[in-house]
Amino acid sequence: MDKKLSATPAPSLLVRILFHIFEAMKCGGILLDADKRVLHRSPRAERVFGECVSIKNGRLCAHNRTCDALFQTMLDQHLKYGGTHKQWRRRGLGLIRPDKRPLIAYVVPVDPDARAEIDGAALVLILVDPEDCVEASDAILQQVFEMTKAEARIANRLLCGSSLQEIANDTGVSVSTVRAQMKALFAKTGTHRQAELVALLTRLAVVSESE
Repeated sequence: MDKKLSATPAPSLLVRILFHIFEAMKCGGILLDADKRVLHRSPRAERVFGECVSIKNGRLCAHNRTCDALFQTMLDQHLKYGGTHKQWRRRGLGLIRPDKRPLIAYVVPVDPDARAEIDGAALVLILVDPEDCVEASDAILQQVFEMTKAEARIANRLLCGSSLQEIANDTGVSVSTVRAQMKALFAKTGTHRQAELVALLTRLAVVSESE
């Protein structure tokens, strides 16, 4: 069962800065101590907490049993080897949840000499939710590629998986108009295919100004 961390001390300044970085990158973050107990979790991690992970017997665990076996092994190995052991290479894992794509958890071990600086954390879990539609900044797209506002909107709709027909329906224009704007996007970004354009936009959306 999930338990509220009301008695947990407030995160230090360095942890708050770390969580601000995670939020800017649209990722969640959970800090664990050497016993796999949750020290802090970021606002975005708080929103997905309980869907596929929770606290059981004071420690973080995955809901799916098969998934949890891999999850605990991954955590234990990184606590033991610090991510340097050649025989242990798993750093990420998909955490199964009902009716949604798995939540991706990526583990980063903390050097023992640095743990005191981030409230005793031995592991940092970075959470990426494939269900999130993370858009690239309209301002960046307009400044870097000289896109119009309409082109930037179409670019982000493509990034979120919309088809040309869906974009046309939602914006009240014809599919031929959307195709013409697509040609402009290809020319301005130096791409030639929709997949190539989306790949470029995905890299730009790592840090997004959208809420």
